[in-house]
Amino acid sequence: MRPRARTTLWLTLQLLATTLASPLAATTLVVTSPGDTVHVAASLVASIDTVFFRDPQGQFDAARFDTLTANALRLLRDDAAAKGLPTAPLINRALEGAARRVGGQRILSVVRAHAAALAEAKSALGEGSAVAELDAGATALRAGIDARTLTVVRGTRPNGTAVTALVVLTDVVKRGVPASTAREAVATIARTPRSDDALLGLQATVAKNAQRGPGMALDALNRYVRGTVTGTVSPSTPATNDRKPVRPPDP
Repeated sequence: MRPRARTTLWLTLQLLATTLASPLAATTLVVTSPGDTVHVAASLVASIDTVFFRDPQGQFDAARFDTLTANALRLLRDDAAAKGLPTAPLINRALEGAARRVGGQRILSVVRAHAAALAEAKSALGEGSAVAELDAGATALRAGIDARTLTVVRGTRPNGTAVTALVVLTDVVKRGVPASTAREAVATIARTPRSDDALLGLQATVAKNAQRGPGMALDALNRYVRGTVTGTVSPSTPATNDRKPVRPPDP
């Protein structure tokens, strides 16, 4: 498929998702590449409709932006690449902003903030971290989670990916759970068997109870962690139908 046709297809999918979205549930549309399957997952209680373009190559389409924004984005991309940072997460966020028809200044602000967070996440998570881990770590940092917490979470997965743990951590914090409490809960569960399933269950439990207030979300989190550790709670309830964590919307 030609680049222009691919871009048109992405925009069409975004407009369709926005048109069909419910005001009571957030829909996440993930396009990993033009030939891959499109996964759609509904968040239980989120209130913002979010579309994420996921092109692993991070292909930059200047036609999606005005000239000044496009030139500034090129400079940000090149600067990130020179520092050894992945550029695909930055370009994907720029494309996301364009799809939402966000102004150029706001797009640049988000991309700059994410580039700085990627650098900090790389330091906290380690040089060998995958792009998805760095992206999830950067999102966590921008949500107010400190770098030490990222290091703790990374330590629970010495031989595996920490993406699910980082995404769930960020989502739980955004729903009103104190960062220190969320860190201990995620770190505890991440060390258990079938930990990804258990983490997705934690995300779903906190999301459901957060509708009743931060205090209820915190109580539910504590009960879930105790049940998971003692084996009285089954860690098999995913947060989404495709068993992927729902990435929180960017600030």
